[in-house]
Amino acid sequence: MSAETFLFRFVDGELAELDVERFRRLVEPYVVAGTPDLGDVLLRAEDGGTAEFSVRGGAAGVPATLTATHLSHGAVLDVLARLAETLGAVILPVGGAALILHEDQRRHLPPALRAEALVVAPTGAAVSEAIRRS
Repeated sequence: MSAETFLFRFVDGELAELDVERFRRLVEPYVVAGTPDLGDVLLRAEDGGTAEFSVRGGAAGVPATLTATHLSHGAVLDVLARLAETLGAVILPVGGAALILHEDQRRHLPPALRAEALVVAPTGAAVSEAIRRS
């Protein structure tokens, strides 16, 4: 997997706020270290796979964003896909194309990301394959 994978939400080409409370609720069952608050958290999925998430921003007019690092293969990618779907976010692997879960997200991307963006199913397997191929 990519060293860093970002989850951003865009509206009309601009970075928009992620719902941090929804993030907390979704990841709470998977937390093994840290707290699902603004900061860093380590998640472990059902199959033992792990990922570290950092929540940044969310104050003083800076939209909250998520960074995932040390992503294992398997069920933790399903968690990543569910997060993106629940938050209306785009998955941006470093060095890869933007991954959108619905074609209607394309129009909200910044112009530089629109043409190369890939529509993927909201599953870990689809996200993993798209990252590998992009």
